[in-house]
Amino acid sequence: MLAAGTGSRLWPLTADTPKCLISLGPTTILDRLLDQLQNTGCFTQAVVVTGFAAEQLDAFAQRWSMCNELEVLTIHNDRYAHTNNLFSLYRALDWFDEGFVLIDGDLVLSVDIVGVAAGCERSTIIVDSDRALDAEAMKCRLDCDGRLRQLSKSLAREVCHAESIGLSFIDGDDAKILGRRLEELVEQGIVDEYYERAYQDLLDHHGWNPDIVDIVGHWWEEVDDARDLERAQLRMS
Repeated sequence: MLAAGTGSRLWPLTADTPKCLISLGPTTILDRLLDQLQNTGCFTQAVVVTGFAAEQLDAFAQRWSMCNELEVLTIHNDRYAHTNNLFSLYRALDWFDEGFVLIDGDLVLSVDIVGVAAGCERSTIIVDSDRALDAEAMKCRLDCDGRLRQLSKSLAREVCHAESIGLSFIDGDDAKILGRRLEELVEQGIVDEYYERAYQDLLDHHGWNPDIVDIVGHWWEEVDDARDLERAQLRMS
């Protein structure tokens, strides 16, 4: 789970609070995600990459782990102010060996979506083909066989077919290749980009062919600003 950012577009709610600890009625974004992970019965550990206000997430992880079966660990991205989530994912390399589910820490998901990712047997990108694609969308271009060919926020909307929602499963074999590519990018000083840059490199140079699962019809929100938060809170009411 990547949760290192400052959440600047939600200020003042994030003035001294990590975005994932923002309230959603009786719970928080992070509580909800962890509950969903735990309820799948597929996970024994959740690893949260922290940055801004990391001490709050460290304390949260300790409290959660004492009261729940799912253990929560934290890793600190001490360069969070000058890097993007590619570098946060790089910080978690020690947990890549057996494969993993990767979740952006600002997602609010309907109850069944996490289970979809948990049930995958090979690398999978979760997408939604029914969202209007704006400048902030992580846009996906598929080929005529439905295979992923490009994903980037900078792609032209008219050539794209879906939005990657920020949830994926990376199997053990692909995790090794992804880990090596992240190391190469960091060694080259490429740290202020989205982790999808590494995904694209695997598509371009390693013949990567992840499954695509379209969750059209299921609700989800990526909470970036006040309007996103309001929509998520309305879904919870």
